[in-house]
Amino acid sequence: MATEKNIYNKREQHKTSRTLWFLYCLFLVLSLVILGRIIYLQMIWDPSDETIYLHHFQPRKYKHEIEPERGAIMDCDGKLLAFSTPMYNVNMDCTILKDEFAKDDKEGKEREAKWREEAKKMAFGIAEVLKEEGKDGNWYYNLIITNRDSKTATGRKNKPIAKSIDHSTLLKLQELPLFCEGQFKSGMIIRKVDTRQYPYGELARRVIGDVKIDPKDPEANRFVGIEGQYDHILHGTMGIEWMKRTDKGMIRNPDSTSVPVQHGRDIRTTIDIDIQDIADRALRTQIENNPEVQGGSIVVLEVKTGAVKAMVNLSRSSKNVLGEYFNSAIGRPAEPGSVFKSVSLLTLLEDGHVELETKIPSNHGIMKEYPKLRDEYIPRYESRNSTNQISIIDGFKISSNYVFRRLIKDYYGKDEEEFINRLYEYKLAPDAYTFDLTEPGATKAYIPDPKATGWSGTDLISVAIGYSVRQPALNIAMFYNAIANGGKMMKPYLIQSIEYNGRTEKVFKPEILNGSICSKATADSITRALKMVTLEGTATRLKNAKCVVGGKTGTARMVLNKEERAGSSDPFISASGKKKHQGTFVGFFPADEPKYTAIVTIWSGLTSQNFYGGTYPAAAFKEIVDALWSLDKGWGEVISETGRIPEMETRFIEKESGTGLPVPDLKGMGLKDAVYTIENNGYRCSYEGVGHVVSQTPAAGTKYNKGQTIKIVLK
Repeated sequence: MATEKNIYNKREQHKTSRTLWFLYCLFLVLSLVILGRIIYLQMIWDPSDETIYLHHFQPRKYKHEIEPERGAIMDCDGKLLAFSTPMYNVNMDCTILKDEFAKDDKEGKEREAKWREEAKKMAFGIAEVLKEEGKDGNWYYNLIITNRDSKTATGRKNKPIAKSIDHSTLLKLQELPLFCEGQFKSGMIIRKVDTRQYPYGELARRVIGDVKIDPKDPEANRFVGIEGQYDHILHGTMGIEWMKRTDKGMIRNPDSTSVPVQHGRDIRTTIDIDIQDIADRALRTQIENNPEVQGGSIVVLEVKTGAVKAMVNLSRSSKNVLGEYFNSAIGRPAEPGSVFKSVSLLTLLEDGHVELETKIPSNHGIMKEYPKLRDEYIPRYESRNSTNQISIIDGFKISSNYVFRRLIKDYYGKDEEEFINRLYEYKLAPDAYTFDLTEPGATKAYIPDPKATGWSGTDLISVAIGYSVRQPALNIAMFYNAIANGGKMMKPYLIQSIEYNGRTEKVFKPEILNGSICSKATADSITRALKMVTLEGTATRLKNAKCVVGGKTGTARMVLNKEERAGSSDPFISASGKKKHQGTFVGFFPADEPKYTAIVTIWSGLTSQNFYGGTYPAAAFKEIVDALWSLDKGWGEVISETGRIPEMETRFIEKESGTGLPVPDLKGMGLKDAVYTIENNGYRCSYEGVGHVVSQTPAAGTKYNKGQTIKIVLK
């Protein structure tokens, strides 16, 4: 017995020893871990690193970034040109509850059969709501069941059901069988995606622009138009809040410091979408009806302010698709041709060298210094009028190159810089002013320098008639606008104000570039000459316009590239005798009380036909004049609502929107939501005040016709 007791005691002692040894080893390991931690914190860890700090001391907190809402872009009357709206992508986990139903053989089969019955009802409901071509109820049901029964499916198998649907469509889907039971029973997965919308399609699309960010290649980032130039204003500031994990999921941590999101500001432009639409249609007609026309641009300015009311840029792609691919009006300077003769005439008149009735020898259109430079219009004039003299106004009226070469040579030939310096005073130099837009790939205006190497004896007389100088259309329009404005040159501008929740934060006022490029008397004389161009000269196409127009035609040959002039020594003519032209008409109307200045520039591909500023450009200009006059016969502040309303894309107009539909209830909405709702239903909008809608005219429920105006008051 004693021996057995001893054996038992030894066993117990051994067991105790092992326990103590285990505890000792555990204590040693923990001590080493703590010691290592202390060494790390004291010698390695950098407390300035916020990420590491949060990792060590806030292990249950997670950073959540809140994307700001991008601001809207509006026309001068508040019509939405671009805005962000929440759209939704809907996917479905087709394997939802599949494993649970398989646990119980009998009950599971019944539940699975019931689920499939509901899924079929849902599928036909989806087809009815979405109405996608080629996708009926059976198509959606087969999609769901095929993926549910797939043996290769592992885990969650999400299949797209709907893409980029609006909130009202989403609500309809959520009312369908299965989907009405929520995500965890139906498998419905909803992802919100803010989508940029352009209600008027291609209208002013290049002016509106876009932003494309490539995180992998920053050099590939693209900033175009208003979207690009004012991205810092439209984008807003990211919000940050800290979340923590609980048994109820992720919730906001009230003890953490958060950064409130700052939504983007709205930008109200000077663009009038009605005028933009008129100009777009006028240019589009000329290009579409003339296959040899490759592209063109139109700018419409408000005379008194310099505000850009329309800016259209259309060109054919390599696949002959007409669209807005580049802002030529500001980024494509070219030799303007004879429209530049107004610059020469204004300078001559202002310096007192000539008057409109001053006559000079016509000399058969030949300068004795440069006998090869012949003016073919002069011999016709001499023959028709039986004279060997020509007045300045007649030379301007028939767009004589000889007259203006002769005059500029005679009065500025001894001091060529004097004339060139005047171009700088007229703000025609590169970087003479900043415009509200930049255009990727744009080139700058160019004025030759008499002191520079390469200046030749013919450069001065070339500049006099619009060659050897390059100007964007906007610059030429700005110069003519100054004439219409009595000599006061206004800076062209596109941004009217920056707003937030209907409240104006910053207003951009008209800016004077040059208080007087000429006297009022000189401006009046130029205006008289410009009126003669349309009444008796090279632009008689405008003689029958609905109001008198003062303007000038211009045609310039374009230099051909190497491929185009292969086999030809002439830089302007191909081997087959074809040329490329740019035609321009620029002017203002009504001539005696100018309200708008406009320029139409159209350029061709290689062509054998005649191509002048008095043809296609003048035709487009007349269409603009007649349309504006008809819409606003009295030249009031606002274009009449009885005029044609530019059409929004059909997807922005509810299909139910027809005659006599009830007006939606707008009370309590913010400005952006109210405007979107109004225009989405086919109405126009006017508003006053800031904040949220407190009243509307007509009242909600009133039957109103599409195109009529709903007025809202915000407080």
